Amino acid sequence: MRNTYIIFALFAILLLGNSNKLLAQSGQELVDICGMVAGDDATYLKDFQIKLEAAKPGEEPPRAAHSLVLSKNTKYRISICNSKDFPGEGIIQLYDNNRLLATNHIVATGKSYPSMEFKCTSTGVYHIFVTFKEGEQGLAVALLSFVERF
Repeated sequence: MRNTYIIFALFAILLLGNSNKLLAQSGQELVDICGMVAGDDATYLKDFQIKLEAAKPGEEPPRAAHSLVLSKNTKYRISICNSKDFPGEGIIQLYDNNRLLATNHIVATGKSYPSMEFKCTSTGVYHIFVTFKEGEQGLAVALLSFVERF
């Protein structure tokens, strides 16, 4: 009888131990969600999966950095989708060298948007930086999409 209780207890631990994994969002699920956020007029080009730990007190928030080549006379949309399993809200910044070109976060209001658009006027290497508001721990997908040529 005692062996039955032990086996039942082990089974319950295994089942409960794996329940978090069953409920967690995968990177692919976030990519799919972000594709819908980007809109029907956007064509998927590339995604960046970002997972950052929380900033320690007194330290700068961690950030993910990615470089990419964008083409002249092209309108791009960059969307971000945050995992519901982490507290962080993703902030995207697009740079050309040291110049901020676009962001989904308005500092003055503290409001963040799910996507931003950028009209590229010069072919070259651009840099995407992603952080999480207030240095919180986060998991997100940033999705680069083609919108149109102009």
